[in-house]
Order: sequence, then structure tokens, then C-alpha cells
Amino acid sequence: MTVITLTETLAVRTVSGFLDPKEISDLTALLDDHLAATGWRPAYVGEELEDLPARVHEVLDSAVARHLPEIRQVFPSARGASPWQFIEFGPGEGAVRHLDGIGPDPLAHPRHVARIGVTIEDATAGGEFFIESGPGDGVWDTRLDAGPHVGYEPGMRFTRIAPHDKISRGEQDTSWIHTVTGSPRVLPAETGTATVYGAQLIHGINPVHRGRCRKFITGLIAGR
Repeated sequence: MTVITLTETLAVRTVSGFLDPKEISDLTALLDDHLAATGWRPAYVGEELEDLPARVHEVLDSAVARHLPEIRQVFPSARGASPWQFIEFGPGEGAVRHLDGIGPDPLAHPRHVARIGVTIEDATAGGEFFIESGPGDGVWDTRLDAGPHVGYEPGMRFTRIAPHDKISRGEQDTSWIHTVTGSPRVLPAETGTATVYGAQLIHGINPVHRGRCRKFITGLIAGR
């Protein structure tokens, strides 16, 4: 059984050509048709659209399968992906720094070892994706220090979580993230390039200045 390591939950890998130009064009057309038909608009900045056409999932899941051997060089416990979501940011909008973690209960399944983000339309200015390293001890959930934990390497540590939707609503159990600071690092990626980043990294998207940023995101699931 492949176990989840702390290292991979804090790792980063870019995958060039995750989507080819035809896939980007097809996904854009499918998405535009779906948005026009449903009239969906985010209820808050950064809300994910989860109700996507089956063909969108097929195209994106095929890309995961095609590139999984490359992804597993850095995330060896990864076996597949969760259902995909869509996010969009216009001028003045971005994703507040947040932390998804392996899961609300990292000892339950599914366990997300990493996240994938792939841009199908890049902002003209702004909208850069970033991660933070070295945020300090306040990021760790000390309630889970006792081990061992099945499916994890010995001595595994788990971060607290602060999902961006809860932060946007000002929920008290996410206030801790405002007390920890790390070193932000922008991860530039061309349209169609996937950024794969560990689930225990603080991350976000800088505000868009011009144009709009459109992305598909998902979680990489570790095998049992």
C-alpha cells in the first residue's frame, strides 16, 4: 500500500500541455453554452461551479489519466481526481489566501493529497496563482499529532483547514489563518498548463487587474 507522505502534501509540480489547444477551445465552448443555458453566477467571489456538463468532466479526466504518470513522480500516492469545478475572476476579484487541507477529517476517505488548477483563459494583468511556504507552527492541527495513522508515513503532520468560502463568510473557525504568515511565491503558468500543489499549502489568486481568469480545479485523491 502506498502511504501519503508529508513531503508530497507540501510539493508543487507544473505539467506543461496538460490541455492541448483543441481541448481548451472545446472546454471554453462547452462552458459558455452551459453558462448561457443555466444563467449561473457566483454567489460570492470565488464560488466554484460544480454542476458541469459530463463532457467537461470527460475531457479533464482524460487529461488527468494521460498525465498521471508524470504527476505521480512528485505525488506518488495519487490515484485519480475528484469531480472538477470551475471558477472565474473579473477585475478586482481574486481568491483570498486559504488552505483546503487533505480533508475536513484527514483520517477519513477520500483523502486529497494535492489540488490541480488549469487555466483556460488568463487575465491580461493580475490574477496570478500563488502559494505560501513556511507559515509557522500555527498552521498545524496539534489534535492529530498522536499516531501512527493508517495510510500515512510515520510522524505525519496535518494542517488546520480554512476553506475560502468560510473565510469569505468570516466564520470564526477560519480566523486562525489571518494570524499566520508565510513567504508567498507566484507560480506562473501558461494557458493549458496544470499547476499541481500539495493539499497542505496555503494558496490563493491575486486580484485581476484587466481581463478575466477562468480555471478548472480538482483534488487529487490518494489510493487506499
